[in-house]
Amino acid sequence: MSILSKKLWRTVKTTRGQFLAVTAVVMLGITIYISMSTVSYNMLRSRDTFYREYNFADYYFHVIKAPEGVIRQIESVPGVTQATGRIQKDVPVIGNNGERATARLTSYPLPMNTELNSLRVLSGRLFEKYPAGSEAEVLLDPQYAAATRLSPGDTVKIVAEGRQVPLTVVGTATAPEFIYPMKDAASIIPEYGSFGIFMVPHNQAQEILNLSGQVNQVVIKIAPGADEKVLADRVESILEPYGSLASYPRRQQLSDAVLGGEMDQLKIMARFLPSIFLGIAALIEFVMLGRMVKTQRSQIGTMKAIGYNNPQILWHYTSYAVLVGLLGAALGSLAGVLLASSLSKVYAMFFNLPEVISGVSFQALLYGFILSIAVGAIAGLTASRGVLAIQPAESMRAETPKATGNIFMESWSWFWHRLSATWKMGLRTVFRNRFRTAVTMLGVTFATGMMVVSFFYQDTVDVMIDEYFSQKYDYFVRFTEPVKETELLSISRLEGVTKAEPVFEIPVKIYYEGRSQEELLTGLRPGPGMQALSSPDGNPLALPDEGVLISSSTAKKLQVGVGDEVEVETLLPIGPTRFSKIKIMGVHERFIGGTSYLSLQQANRVMQEDQLISGAMLKTDAGLAQLVKTNLNDMTGVSSILSQQAVMESFTEQLGFMYYFIFIMVAFALVLGFAIVYNASVISFAERKRELASLRVIGFTFQEVSGLLLKENLLQTLLGVAFGLPFGRYLAGAYINAMMTSSDVYSTYSFKIVIYPLTYTLSAFGGILFIMAAYRLAVRGVKTLDLVEVLKTRD
Repeated sequence: MSILSKKLWRTVKTTRGQFLAVTAVVMLGITIYISMSTVSYNMLRSRDTFYREYNFADYYFHVIKAPEGVIRQIESVPGVTQATGRIQKDVPVIGNNGERATARLTSYPLPMNTELNSLRVLSGRLFEKYPAGSEAEVLLDPQYAAATRLSPGDTVKIVAEGRQVPLTVVGTATAPEFIYPMKDAASIIPEYGSFGIFMVPHNQAQEILNLSGQVNQVVIKIAPGADEKVLADRVESILEPYGSLASYPRRQQLSDAVLGGEMDQLKIMARFLPSIFLGIAALIEFVMLGRMVKTQRSQIGTMKAIGYNNPQILWHYTSYAVLVGLLGAALGSLAGVLLASSLSKVYAMFFNLPEVISGVSFQALLYGFILSIAVGAIAGLTASRGVLAIQPAESMRAETPKATGNIFMESWSWFWHRLSATWKMGLRTVFRNRFRTAVTMLGVTFATGMMVVSFFYQDTVDVMIDEYFSQKYDYFVRFTEPVKETELLSISRLEGVTKAEPVFEIPVKIYYEGRSQEELLTGLRPGPGMQALSSPDGNPLALPDEGVLISSSTAKKLQVGVGDEVEVETLLPIGPTRFSKIKIMGVHERFIGGTSYLSLQQANRVMQEDQLISGAMLKTDAGLAQLVKTNLNDMTGVSSILSQQAVMESFTEQLGFMYYFIFIMVAFALVLGFAIVYNASVISFAERKRELASLRVIGFTFQEVSGLLLKENLLQTLLGVAFGLPFGRYLAGAYINAMMTSSDVYSTYSFKIVIYPLTYTLSAFGGILFIMAAYRLAVRGVKTLDLVEVLKTRD
């Protein structure tokens, strides 16, 4: 081992506290980078493999019904390489205990080897193409099967065309379009027991729904390089005579949009958070090595005098930072792989990716090492460049003290004379070491801001729960088809029902100046009711007799405001398509957007009908709620029964991942803050040993001397905490904005940035906690100062 190598190891040993602290910061940055990049890489690899092997469609078209022969006509369109016609419809499910749920009945032609959106059987076997009239077999999505405890051989009943149809369960399966099964964009909170995907043979679906020789959905594959918009317009023109309802590309398909948005968020975090940790680590290394070069000035002069050249000495000090990067990268890679494994298991619970979401991204590991070492090398070379100016002869003399003057506070005589001697010394030290002070404040600001962001999730979820579940109804009942409002009397007279309000839901497409957006119009009775509406600033809104209260997310997409008139196209799969003009009377906002409200009478005018409703909101006696639900389950005209309590319980069960994430973020923030304050305290202590020893000699106690260092720490770090609180608010806003713009699904949500005073208090307390912990460790040397030896030392 060379002499410089031995000296390097001795330096690491004597500064091991600082070395390990900055290594921990690098390790955390690499841990986040490796874990997020690995999970994103594994999900992307699993998704792309699944999409390719099971032939995921590029474009979707929904119609009321069309003859199967139209598929050949669509396949003849230049640019369309393949088309598949099928049937898809939401139907009620009657569980063994009478519970109601909703099934998305989806048909698949057999054999499906070459069909688009082929099935991947996860358990059991593929259904068979039974002759018409025989009992159909069904494959279920795995979440619904697990929630309802259905297994191969069980029978499940659906209601179709006014009759109950038994289906024999033969297993579980998934398809590229059902990686994340969800009913609609307003149902991102999974309801595994109340909504499921039912996959059946195509001929059986035609018989069940009385659609012999018909399809109501067409999916196509587009040739590479073809103009997607032109192709979509041509296919829509072919399907127009059959009641075209909706069309959208793959990226807007709900499952793909949610999965894509989740991976985009992982990529954002993999870039953003590591840059904070590595940037702070580089600044710490810069300060540490800059001080090291100054304190070892005479040693550097000696090394030059005995023959070591500038590049050798420069690399010697740079190697310190490179060692930090190497060790941080090694530890961070190990921790990142372990964390990625845990995160992969969590994502596997939500997404039906048949390929295992696991593995190690060697590219991420390589980039992590390169990034860590590069940051250390740049910081080391930049901080060590001072060795180039040191001359052997001059290094034998003590460095000429820098000229100092009064700090600006000394001109405030009324303030300055009231300060004690230790406060004056602390203030002078802080303002005369501006760069080190700025680095410390910056690190504490980021650490405190990260804690605000961590706790902010809980605040947002609290508001989300309060607003989403603030509605005054206990059950939301939907009917199999629109009925006259008088039909609600039979439900309102059920024992236990105290109040029933009609609802008319109409899926529509809203047009304004060339822009369009699919939306759900919900008709309600004007006046106080069980559905609470509020403006973006939180004020309650009254439902107007005329016009519509448009959702804030749709208003942003269409760039409309109060007073504008929009055109509405109805998309109901029954009856003719209707067009009408509606004036916007207000903008409402809730956590979940995608729904606009209007009066019940206005909704009927849109449909050119009178007194039609599609569902009802029910208020029940607390002790008779279950009886009401049982009676509703016995009604064949009821499609689904949504319980507010059941949805809340389902949502609460899924918050475990959020708490896990909060714990990790808070721990990382505490380590970052501790490392910053500890290094600043150690450097300050090392630079001022003579000063501190002199104070001890003239009679200052240990508490007074350590109090001096504490005051210096507080002056720097408390400012960092103060700046970190609003900075955390900014980070939370940036994250929410990135999430909402990363996916078409998430963009329909109105996430509110809510930070409770308790969050700021906990974040500030956390900042003070790591300040005190780092200070206590850093000033232990004050007790062991050898006063005689320190005062004899010449730098």
